[in-house]
This record gives sequence, structure tokens and C-alpha cells, in this order.
Amino acid sequence: MVLPMPSIPGGSPTAYTLSMRKPLTALILVQAFVCFMKIMGLDFLGGLYAGIVVGLGYYALNNGMDVQILMYYGMMCLMNGVFDLVRLLDVLFKSPLPLFAAKLGVMYNLGSLAVVLAPICGGCGAYVAYKIYQDQQNGGSSLYSSQGQPASYSQGLPTHYGTSSTHKFAPFAGNGTRLGERETVPLLFMHEGDATSPPTRLATLRESGHVARA
Repeated sequence: MVLPMPSIPGGSPTAYTLSMRKPLTALILVQAFVCFMKIMGLDFLGGLYAGIVVGLGYYALNNGMDVQILMYYGMMCLMNGVFDLVRLLDVLFKSPLPLFAAKLGVMYNLGSLAVVLAPICGGCGAYVAYKIYQDQQNGGSSLYSSQGQPASYSQGLPTHYGTSSTHKFAPFAGNGTRLGERETVPLLFMHEGDATSPPTRLATLRESGHVARA
């Protein structure tokens, strides 16, 4: 069975994507800690998956917030987050030992902390990737310019957009003419660039005898 996959946006990252660099760096550092504690707890398969997530995140950060790699990072975070949530529930309801206990030593408590942090980090990573995906699909429309308007709204619009036009439509403008009555003006006497208004020019032609009533 082939699962439908959303189209992965490409192109250069938007300003919102670049602004998520520091939060994403902090998240990847926490995920690196989770990966280390899984390996220390002999969970090599879980450590491998966590290492892949950390590697994808580091690669995206190191390549200027590569959008496609961030999408793969988000999908891996989502899958790992589901598995880690199942493991956390298993520890909470089936383990004979408490989740945290001072008498069990530092390593035990650090391992338990990693078990708690793993699904949280997975969910956060998937959420960040989803927000970046939405922003890329909208062309950065979730960002705001210095005037408080969305960046896509404040850029690329005509200067008269949103302002009332000074030109008003005047219906039935001009002189009325009865049916069957028309006036013929030879084009020979209409000079290009003549500033005389049509009624005045027509009266002048009539006086000179060039125009006759039909």
C-alpha cells in the first residue's frame, strides 16, 4: 500500500523559516541528549532512529535551513514521537519501578527523563516542521512587515490598491440626438491635436459652409 504524501515545498527559506533557527537548534540539542541516553540504556534501535532525526536536523541547520530536509526531519519526528509515546505509556503503567527515584541513581533518573522528553521533542519537531511547511506554501504570508501588514500583502501591490478612485462614471453624458437626424463631419477637416471642443468645431464648419444638415 502506498501512503499519500504531501508535496514538499522547495526554494529558498522564508524569513519565518530562518527565524526558527534558534528554537530548532535548542530542540535538536535536547534530541541529541535523548539519543545519547537511549544508547546508554542499551536501546540501540531507538538510539539509531533518534540519531537519524538529529542528523537530519543538523544537516538542515548546517545548510541554511534547507526546507526539504526540514520536511523529512518533521516526518521522522512524528513517527519517532508516536513510538516514544507508546514506550512512555508502557513505562508508566507496566513498569514495577517508579519513573523517578533518587535511590536508583543518577543514570536511572536521566534515562527516565529521556523517556519523558522523547515524545515531547518528537511532537515539537513535527509541529515546527508543519508550521514551516504552511509558511512555505503560503509564500511567507504568515510573516508581518514593519507596518503590521502581512509581507505578501505589503509587497507587490499597486500603489492605488485599496484607495478610492477619483474617476466617476457619468451615465448618459453628451448631447442628445433625435432618430433620423445626424450630422456628417468630413474627416478632412479634423486635424490631429486640435484643441477645439467638438461642438465649437462643428459650429465653425457650419458657418464656413463645409457641413450641411442631413
